[in-house]
Amino acid sequence: MYKPHTILGELRKIRLVGLARDFIRRVTMHHRIQGSRGLEEAIRETSGFLSSIGFEVKLFDIPSGRRGFMETPISWDVYEGTLEVKVGKESITYDLSEHPTLVSAHSPPGEGCGEVVVCKDVSKCEGEVVLVEAPGYVAYRETSARLVILYDSKRYPEAVPYTGLFLEEGEVKDTSVVGIPYATALKTITRASRGDRVEACWSIKARYSSRPQHGLIAYRGGDPGVLYMSHICHPKPGAHDNASGVVSNILTAVLIEKAKLGFPHAHLFIPEYSGTIYADKNLPWIPIGVYNLDMVGSKQWVTNSTLNLVNPPLFIESMTAPYLYLATKLVLDEAASFGGFKLPASRYSISPYTSGSDHDVTLVWGLDSSMLNEWPSKYYHTDMDDVDSISPSRLVDTALISTIAGMLLSSRYRREEISSTYRDYLKSWYGVEALKQGIDVSPLGGIISSQRRLEYNPRITPISSRVFYRKMGLETYNKLRNIKGAHSYLSVYAPLARMLGIKDPIEVFQLENLLSWSAEDKEVVLKTWSMIEDDLLKTMGL
Repeated sequence: MYKPHTILGELRKIRLVGLARDFIRRVTMHHRIQGSRGLEEAIRETSGFLSSIGFEVKLFDIPSGRRGFMETPISWDVYEGTLEVKVGKESITYDLSEHPTLVSAHSPPGEGCGEVVVCKDVSKCEGEVVLVEAPGYVAYRETSARLVILYDSKRYPEAVPYTGLFLEEGEVKDTSVVGIPYATALKTITRASRGDRVEACWSIKARYSSRPQHGLIAYRGGDPGVLYMSHICHPKPGAHDNASGVVSNILTAVLIEKAKLGFPHAHLFIPEYSGTIYADKNLPWIPIGVYNLDMVGSKQWVTNSTLNLVNPPLFIESMTAPYLYLATKLVLDEAASFGGFKLPASRYSISPYTSGSDHDVTLVWGLDSSMLNEWPSKYYHTDMDDVDSISPSRLVDTALISTIAGMLLSSRYRREEISSTYRDYLKSWYGVEALKQGIDVSPLGGIISSQRRLEYNPRITPISSRVFYRKMGLETYNKLRNIKGAHSYLSVYAPLARMLGIKDPIEVFQLENLLSWSAEDKEVVLKTWSMIEDDLLKTMGL
């Protein structure tokens, strides 16, 4: 039988820091927008490397359009982009070559100059050029401006934010979209409020095409095994999100092979969501478990991140989560206390289920899935998410965690004992959190003790936020965006609870996430769910 601490010692002898350092730079050289040439180049480069070390590799087509409740955008490339904002004799200019996130993903081309109109509400936003804080797709749909300038108060204020439209065929119109730093937006709003004329001039050269998009699967072993996945998209540089996950996934593949651990394993590299929903027919087998690597291996003192071990919903029977926790403690508890006891050398914690990455897809398919994810991230979704924030040695640590977790899962190492111990730990963890917050989470004990097993059904997808926008309209959609956890509940949690017959899922979700929604918030969430539940049941064939 495997002894994890012994295996860890052998794995640490395999030197991978140099490969991690080289590959993170290679991936971040590409502008990896969904449907772009840069993304195709990154995928093919990854495919070439894995093929060269003996993996079976397969590039599979990702068609544009919709599957289930999710969409895949049309192919798009941007070649040039500039924005100049002028107030009197003062001006500031942004260029795509220096700020790769300047042009919103899938923005139509265009050029011109016009007076900037500052909008507080996207539904009442009129003008040739508008400045507004809103989701890119919503702003694009709701306004008739020739140029939409977006800003995001939640992003690092000095950085140009990453925004996206991800348009389907037939949605293209004569509206270009760019993003500017929050700090610049504040200055612009201040000057405009004083009555100063603010003018913007822009030029964007971009092109849509019918070029096919691809995902990559690389695998070893003919029996059902462990699937590791990482989305490989996002604009240049996109180091933490998610070149880091891509590189850790590659390092995991190398570790398993070099250590000759012998268990079947597959490695999936896809554009986020839009590629994953088409991966089911291209997997070599139905996985016994899935580990999603999304934003890992950072210099935590730079990004202010904590490594989150994201559990599936508590009502789902899982072994990926307990094995992941054990592997993380083995790898990261390497700092010595005064008495010699090993303590965490990096910040990490278990986390209740949250949506927002590709584990959502595999969960609704019915696969036991957990995620490694660092959050928060100081430069998240900006042009400052560069390789300087990544630690090659921490990328290797992440690969060590993933490798050991997969090995334990595949071998069913002390399965019943570890499952029981982890369930008891979850109850204790929630008990302490409840004491901190002065709430009663005792009903979760019964949920944890009676977890249920999902059945595999890849016809089902998570529910995209655009479904809520289209079904409910802008006013309700904006309310949902301001309700903490609403998207996680509606997109994945409620559908899973419906499949498994969980009673009062909205109450269970709030307990699980240590939330307390107001009566008004619950009414909005329940009304939205009632509007989409019938569509979900039809997809399930019920």
